[in-house]
Amino acid sequence: MKIQVIAAIAAAMALIASSSAAPAAPSPTAAPMAAEPDGPLAAAKAVLAALGRKDGDTMAALMLPEALVLAQTYKGDGTLTTRVIPVAALVTAVRDRVPEASELMFDPVVQVERDLAHVWTPYTFDLDGKRSHCGIDSFGLARIDGKWRITSLTWTNDPASCAKWGK
Repeated sequence: MKIQVIAAIAAAMALIASSSAAPAAPSPTAAPMAAEPDGPLAAAKAVLAALGRKDGDTMAALMLPEALVLAQTYKGDGTLTTRVIPVAALVTAVRDRVPEASELMFDPVVQVERDLAHVWTPYTFDLDGKRSHCGIDSFGLARIDGKWRITSLTWTNDPASCAKWGK
């Protein structure tokens, strides 16, 4: 009985505290912030440009060596395969790729809070000039020593999404 009374008092105190608490802080601004409109977005675009040029060195310089790289690929039957890719393996694959590749983002959403940022964008991916697939790129970034670096890169590879975006 004593434990139930203590639990009831604790619950009541929590309710009182939450009802008198200050309003929540506003969420980070969606879209590029006026103070730094291009930093995180420029870094994300630079990664895609490096991919198109087969420039693994630039890609490696833009990413932390420990960054999380994750690819989610949807097959025609809707099944999903998820792969975690070491940054070094991604850089090598970019350098050694045989077909010409072009990845273009559109309608990116950028969120920035001090030295932390996120870029979320649909994209198209072409190999040798032919549409391969579309998907979502999700870049996590941190400003380290004054430079925006990729801390995580996740993407979907979903051929069905091209029709969804009219691409």
